[in-house]
Amino acid sequence: MSIGLKPDESKLVKDFILLPLLLDVVENDRGILSAGALKMPAITNAIIDRLQKAALADLAQVRKNMREHGLKVYEDRRTRLGVEVEFICRGYHHKLSMLWGLIEAEIEQRSFTYLGLDIADKRREY
Repeated sequence: MSIGLKPDESKLVKDFILLPLLLDVVENDRGILSAGALKMPAITNAIIDRLQKAALADLAQVRKNMREHGLKVYEDRRTRLGVEVEFICRGYHHKLSMLWGLIEAEIEQRSFTYLGLDIADKRREY
């Protein structure tokens, strides 16, 4: 954590990174699933719609909170190792990096939460 950056501000930037990636993953999965011969496509689409709606609502709130805190992301890069962002908070420049493994785990956790499921009950891959 950088000097002068509060934990809630760091969380806002982290969510600013994660939520668009979650939306990308969900939309990609929708395309893959719609290409298959699903027996219950309405349920699958309803689940994906719920994930998207929750993520978009959270992203709108994150953006609003970032404006209120004076946070402005001015550069983001996807690298081989993860995502790096550079941003300004109260006039100071900061950097935040997240590795792909952490991003993947966070997206999975958030998706389970949005669906009202407990990730601790996950015993096998779905």
